[in-house]
Amino acid sequence: MKNPSSFILYLSLLCLPLAAQEVSSFRADEAGFRSTVTPFLQKHCIDCHGPKKSKGGLRADEHLTTDFVDSLVHEKWGEVLNVLNGHEMPPEDEEQPTAEEVASVVDWITRQMVQAELVRREGVVVLRRMNRDEYQNTIRDLVGIDFDVSALPMDPQSGGFDNNGRALTVSPLHVELYLKLAEEILDRALVEGEQPGGIKWRFQPEEGDGDRHRIQLPDKQRPIVHGAKCRKEGDFTVMHHNSWDRVPNARDFRLPHEGDYVIRVRAGGHVPTRAAVMASAQKALVDRFKKQMEKNPEREKYHREQLKRDLEHFKTDRMYDYGAPRLRLIVDLGGQPRVVAEWDVDAAVEAPEIYEFNVRCTTDKAGIRLEYAYSVPKVLENFWFQGHDDFARPEAWLDWFEIEGPLYDAWPPKSHQGLLSVADSGTETEQARRVLETFMKKAYRRPVTSEEVGEKIALFEKVRPDKSSFVQAIKIPLMAVMASPHFLYLTEPTSEAGPRSLNDHELASRLSYFLWSSKPDEALARLAEAGDLQSASRLAQQVDRMLQDQRSDAFIKNFAGQWLGLREVGANPPAQDLFPRYDRHLETSMITESESFFREVLHKDLNMLSFVKSDFAVVNERLARFYGIPGVKGDRFRQVRLPAGVNRGGVMTHGSMLTTTSNGTRTSPVKRGTWLLKNILGMDPGLPVANVGDIAPKVPGINKATVRQRLEIHRELPQCARCHNKIDPLGLALENFNGAGEWRVQEGFGYKGRIGKNDPYIDASSRLPDGTEINGVADLQNALVKKEDLFLKCLSGKMLTYALGRELGVADQPTIDAAVAHVKDNGYTLRSLLHFIVSSPVFQTK
Repeated sequence: MKNPSSFILYLSLLCLPLAAQEVSSFRADEAGFRSTVTPFLQKHCIDCHGPKKSKGGLRADEHLTTDFVDSLVHEKWGEVLNVLNGHEMPPEDEEQPTAEEVASVVDWITRQMVQAELVRREGVVVLRRMNRDEYQNTIRDLVGIDFDVSALPMDPQSGGFDNNGRALTVSPLHVELYLKLAEEILDRALVEGEQPGGIKWRFQPEEGDGDRHRIQLPDKQRPIVHGAKCRKEGDFTVMHHNSWDRVPNARDFRLPHEGDYVIRVRAGGHVPTRAAVMASAQKALVDRFKKQMEKNPEREKYHREQLKRDLEHFKTDRMYDYGAPRLRLIVDLGGQPRVVAEWDVDAAVEAPEIYEFNVRCTTDKAGIRLEYAYSVPKVLENFWFQGHDDFARPEAWLDWFEIEGPLYDAWPPKSHQGLLSVADSGTETEQARRVLETFMKKAYRRPVTSEEVGEKIALFEKVRPDKSSFVQAIKIPLMAVMASPHFLYLTEPTSEAGPRSLNDHELASRLSYFLWSSKPDEALARLAEAGDLQSASRLAQQVDRMLQDQRSDAFIKNFAGQWLGLREVGANPPAQDLFPRYDRHLETSMITESESFFREVLHKDLNMLSFVKSDFAVVNERLARFYGIPGVKGDRFRQVRLPAGVNRGGVMTHGSMLTTTSNGTRTSPVKRGTWLLKNILGMDPGLPVANVGDIAPKVPGINKATVRQRLEIHRELPQCARCHNKIDPLGLALENFNGAGEWRVQEGFGYKGRIGKNDPYIDASSRLPDGTEINGVADLQNALVKKEDLFLKCLSGKMLTYALGRELGVADQPTIDAAVAHVKDNGYTLRSLLHFIVSSPVFQTK
């Protein structure tokens, strides 16, 4: 690699997706267009979508040609197909075509679209690159180390997922990064010399409370150990609330070696009872009352009313049903702080426990600090004395913290042994051949040819004279393998004859990247090698085996996370002053709730309709407090039967969905309705009309209008009514959930969104497009359960999109219909859907 620029250019050319090739041609049905479609368009469409008007930007006389292979034409015909199938056009006040006329036009469009999609699919070979998650997981399983891949650019979504082959392009920057990462990965995985010596440094924060307090460490290091201005109780530093001057820390030291370390924290917690909360509140409130009386005795009546009202708040508000105290561990390396962990200190002060956290450290100047992370909402009744030490709140009692490492499972580490275990005898070239042949077979996920291995051996022999050791020399061809398109892409070459069945190795890769977002393991590779993976029964066995493996969490995180929009949680969080009960712990719990709910439905073979409506939730203590579910203790997520009066169940009541479909300051029935249309019913809500805005301007009283009233004004605009009439009813049924996902019965217009006794009650009633009258989330769920085919088609289509790594089209509709029928015949389980997908022709065909 004496000319790295040429090598990068070579790789970038290799990594470009193959260009389109004409495999077959599309033959338009011109006769059918003239006899069936043209008369229909002239009679029912041209007045609104012709030379005089072009509503929605559609010109039937220009856009709706017979060239279905053209992407724009294909898209326009798809819109026409959707509105005809949805009975949305022609408008109700226009002459309506007969059912037979509509069916004839729909059938003609469908046939043409299917033929065009098949031609376009045959004519373009798209090599699918591994996305970031897949790359990270593959490195873990191939090399044996967990590696941070945040240096790679974020992958774009297409069709709702970030594993779509058409969107996963490669730039020269990607190739440079892949080479750089390959070098860093191999430098970590392959070692030379003796095992580095380890350290174990313990810090006692109660020993010092200033920046001048230093302790003596080896190598003449004298780090600062700062106990902060926290209360001291014997050997414990008591952490009561979060403040810049209440952060115990140790800093200004360097670790002797880069590597994996463990940080241990010994701590216990104290959780005050409601009686203790009342006692501390009463003392503070009575003291305040006395001061108010001294200053303004003539307002005694109002002071007493405030005292009574605030005492009632502390007596009844469930925010004071405290959970365990919570700490946040932050490691600073080279001036870059990183949150390593945030956890509940669930041990008692009388029996403190040691909490362990693994972290990768460099030799840069380092520091460790601990922050108090339990959030008590700041409201009018308590914000003014939350920072006082006598305010009763959960306390973390910190004894000590320590760092130990670098840690190794063996020496040389398993990563080194795994890569070089076959380099045990023979000449260096013979050793290199065995290493490369073994590694390439795993990296390329298929057998390798002698010519491919020979190319890498030639590279090894070329660089060996310039390298100090065999290990340093073998890294170069290994880097070339890790930057090769055969590694970075899931290569599935097509034949000149068109689509073909995947061979066993290709099928093994498609299956493993579907369920694990990683390479096939040895068991899957052995089946592929033996040619024993093609049968439906064998595939079903492998699906069940792979779901039991911890690696299947990648399927939950990546599929469910993108289907349910969990990656968007926190992007526009609820405003803190309007929704003080929303905090970081709640936010992360909302994400985990939806992932855990999906995991529960998957692994316990529950009915897929549970996503629409369920009589249980999967929550931890933090969410249970927020949702009003009693009796849940601890940060562990578990299935909980919903008690009467708790309006939860199904993903549409999850805080993750309810917050991402709000605007930060208020709810958005439009966003919520759109989310339900796309992710539950699988329907296109339509594009918003350009330059219409959120609400008609200069409407009297708009500042105090409810969200429902705002939408009613918006729907008066004729250009908006068509889409909003199908979106808004779904979203309005969820109006009892505020912008933070909390249940409410009134819409608040008081100070910082507080609800006053005269504020309007939530009206969650609406009428669905099919005429069904609903009132609230329970009615909405019941109505959607009755539309089970729409939901099953939606979820089947999304999972098929994710499994294939491409967007679906009309040609895939028969597969989706067959998937729904299979699911219905096999208990409505996600497992049955997975079994169907992996045994379907589209999954096994390139």
